[in-house]
Amino acid sequence: MELDGPKILIVEDEFLIAFDMQEVLENAGAVVVGPAESIKKALDFIHSGNICAAIVDINLGAELSEQVVLSLRNSNIPFLYHSGQNALEKCSTWPQAPILNKPSKPSVMIRELVNVLL
Repeated sequence: MELDGPKILIVEDEFLIAFDMQEVLENAGAVVVGPAESIKKALDFIHSGNICAAIVDINLGAELSEQVVLSLRNSNIPFLYHSGQNALEKCSTWPQAPILNKPSKPSVMIRELVNVLL
């Protein structure tokens, strides 16, 4: 499954995970924006425009990314959650979106991203 140049924002505070995600997305044909390791950086990327979709970790260090996903939703930008199982319990009132459990297979990540881009 291939992507055809969409700009995808990665919101992830763990460098190695963000690097792996960037490699997977670029190999599939996406243009990666970020990675953003904080809420402030993620919001700056969102407000700069031209983002087609995002993959968002729930826990960004000591911060939760709720403000990021609300901004994405308000901007009509589709997104996926990408987080560990325990973090998902904190999100019951957050906007609905597909959930990728860490670690996720590259093929699953790309498939789910294609689905939200449709």
